[in-house]
Amino acid sequence: MNHRNLTVAVLTAVLSLPVALVGAEEKKKGGGFAAMDTDKDGKVSKKEYVAAQKDAAKAESRFAQLDTDKDGFLTQAEMAAGQKKKDK
Repeated sequence: MNHRNLTVAVLTAVLSLPVALVGAEEKKKGGGFAAMDTDKDGKVSKKEYVAAQKDAAKAESRFAQLDTDKDGFLTQAEMAAGQKKKDK
């Protein structure tokens, strides 16, 4: 019986790997933005952005940098532009 449980556990892990990889790829493509946009209004508020980050102080500073039009919200374009600057 233990051998069967082990086999099931291994198969479950192997079969769930593609799901995890797709999730990681989705995050790179904007899934992170969608996850932060908790009220699904197409933009990320400062509150939503800070709540999604580990360090609130750094998040507030980073939000101020990303919010280039200073309207209090981040668009996908602002997030993408900020990521390009960060990658340089």
